[in-house]
Amino acid sequence: MNKVPSNVNLLQQLMDNMTDNIFFKNRDHEFIMINQANARWFGFEHPEQAIGKSDFDLFEEEFALRTHADEEQVMESGTPILGGEEKTVHNDEVVWGHVTKVPLRDIDGKVIGIIGIGRDITTLKRKELELAETNRKLSAASEQISTDLHMAARLQQTFLPQSYPSFTSGVGTELLSFHHYYEADTEIGGDFCAVHKLSDTQAGLLICDVMGHGVRAALISSMVKIISENLAHQVESPDEFLTAMNRQLHPMVQTQDEFIFATACYLIIDAESGLLSGAMAGHTVPILIQPNRTQALPLKIAEENSGPALAVTANHDYQKFSMQLAPGDEVLMYTDGICEA
Repeated sequence: MNKVPSNVNLLQQLMDNMTDNIFFKNRDHEFIMINQANARWFGFEHPEQAIGKSDFDLFEEEFALRTHADEEQVMESGTPILGGEEKTVHNDEVVWGHVTKVPLRDIDGKVIGIIGIGRDITTLKRKELELAETNRKLSAASEQISTDLHMAARLQQTFLPQSYPSFTSGVGTELLSFHHYYEADTEIGGDFCAVHKLSDTQAGLLICDVMGHGVRAALISSMVKIISENLAHQVESPDEFLTAMNRQLHPMVQTQDEFIFATACYLIIDAESGLLSGAMAGHTVPILIQPNRTQALPLKIAEENSGPALAVTANHDYQKFSMQLAPGDEVLMYTDGICEA
């Protein structure tokens, strides 16, 4: 017949097979029992080596004073500390423990000490602190990026027309008027527009939309601005303008790793004759608004006159379209952000 182990023996077997540190203390805060895991953590060969010792014998004074105060509170109030976090120096290293302390009572219910269960969470805590430091650095980097993007957005606003050229008749009547409105759905983007005075009677109107959003699109739109300013006074027709722009832009933006393009529409209007000519590079078709006829319709552009987006192919000869405008007519050029919105 097998003998049933005593309660004390059962408790000892349970304690010695636990990986958490288990300890019992008397009212004087002295260890009266610890398990094998706790003994190994203290650096003892046997649990009995801890008996009679207190935290003041095993830890730095500052930590021992904190644990002494906590245990006094538990024994005086009878209220346990559940899962408290403790930090100390152990074997010359900063360590953290996750500790629960409850009152130890005799058979009459009188508090005679402390029962504690602790778990070494040093590895977890170090990872937590490393993660917090990483998050701090990421937050600082994100704030710097946000500041830089805000500055870039302000700079990009300067790419848009700051003033418009004037076209007046011999008696001072304004022949052409211009207006633009820009609102980015991200802090910076790839939309761009320009108004060039080509002669005393001709204005060149460019609108461009670089694929995508953000810094890359904004950088390419700045390249478009530089190219357009150089070309505006070098070519005489919209088709030549887009053809030349495409040839310059393609080698700048196309790489083996990325495919980037920009849509564009370039119009030239003659204030004296009312003749509008233009060329398209995969862009949204402008709207012709005719208040005198109470109508607004897309410009009638033949399919063969609408070429591919800029930088899609190395060489493409864009085609020109023309039409006559009447006094009071308006032309609305826009990017596909309007359609997306």
